[in-house]
Amino acid sequence: MNSQRNKQQIVTALVLGAAFVLASQAAKADTIMNITGNIKASPCTINVPAGGLNVDLGQNIQAVSLVAPGAASDWKSFSIALTACPTSTATVTLTMNGTQDDADNTLYANAGTAGNAQIEVQNSEGTRLGNAVQYTKNIDAASRGAEFDLQARAYTVNGNVTPGTINGVLLATFIYE
Repeated sequence: MNSQRNKQQIVTALVLGAAFVLASQAAKADTIMNITGNIKASPCTINVPAGGLNVDLGQNIQAVSLVAPGAASDWKSFSIALTACPTSTATVTLTMNGTQDDADNTLYANAGTAGNAQIEVQNSEGTRLGNAVQYTKNIDAASRGAEFDLQARAYTVNGNVTPGTINGVLLATFIYE
């Protein structure tokens, strides 16, 4: 009887042991944790007047000078200076956006009253800065700044500009890296 009882105890112990082993295996699971983040370069100080930068293309542009397709007024230079860039910022990229012209999507539409006139914006190297075109400058290590030298003018794709006003609003976006 003792032997029978011992067998039952052994069987019970084995069953309980197996249950504990299975329970411990069932309770154990590997979990993967993804830890993410994004460290961004800090912004620079953008030096423009309160309310934005105003570029006057001229108040005496003669319509007769914009009769031929591809004709343009004189360039008006302007710049946007960035200062106080943190040492973690090495480059800055300027992207301009505005209402693009229907006749040429690298030009901006004139919202003023002059007919057949567009607005052309370029960097100082002569690259046209239409919608979403990026212009990148390195931050000067000594001054911790960068200057975007730009130019704008009235332009006509089709010629025969009619007298009136020239008006366009562009949004300048800066990305720091």
